[in-house]
Amino acid sequence: MAAGKIILVFAFITAISVSKIRGQNNILADELLKVADNFKNKSMPDSAIVYYEKAAVEFKALGNTEKFINAYNQIGVILTRQDKYEKAGFYLEQALARGLASLDSNDLIIARTYISLGVVYGAEDKFEQSLIYHNKALAIRLLRSGKLDADVATSYGNIGNVYFRKKDYDRSIEAHLKAKKIREKIFGKNSTEVVQSYTNLGNAYKESKSYKKSLNYYEKALENKITQLGQGHKDLVRYYKSISEVYYLMDDKLKGDEYKSKGEAVERQSK
Repeated sequence: MAAGKIILVFAFITAISVSKIRGQNNILADELLKVADNFKNKSMPDSAIVYYEKAAVEFKALGNTEKFINAYNQIGVILTRQDKYEKAGFYLEQALARGLASLDSNDLIIARTYISLGVVYGAEDKFEQSLIYHNKALAIRLLRSGKLDADVATSYGNIGNVYFRKKDYDRSIEAHLKAKKIREKIFGKNSTEVVQSYTNLGNAYKESKSYKKSLNYYEKALENKITQLGQGHKDLVRYYKSISEVYYLMDDKLKGDEYKSKGEAVERQSK
């Protein structure tokens, strides 16, 4: 066999071997990710982190940036839930740096990383930094998904929650009203998705001493929950208590006692 043909055959065999190895590595990485997801779903966070880390190593070697970022994002979320904010921030910053270096800066997976960083900084009471990241995520989602999108509503809700913790209730209300408007258009006024907006608005209006508006939204949330869950469901207790608290703040003891009693009755029944 001529030397040129031998080289071509060798190169062909090498290419097949490399392709096979890459395919096997892809399978391994995906399997590691599945194991990690399974541990996460079974509330075994430490084991989940171990396997997300293993999966991330494989995805990095394969050059699969999106799956690498996803694995690190998952680690960041778990660590945040464990109140390990510094470690969470480390993984999330690594995910962000790789994403910005390799992907379109307006990729939706980068928006998810921004959100996770916003949550970390919010938990540390670093509200301005938190808002920067949440607003970056919102900008990407508006660009990619348009104004009428559930994830855009979630971003407005995140921003509203940060302003609420910052005690900037006017801006909190403004953001939650935007989230509510989107959710009502997409899911309807009696949907499960819109209840969180009603609750957030009830909370913000209560803190801003706009008690009638607060009651209006708490009552809407309660009505939705009764429709979805039935009269005696334990999840209704929090809404009865919230309404009761507002009536007490309005010096309406009779109504306050009425809703407090309703909440206590449901609580007793559900035990």
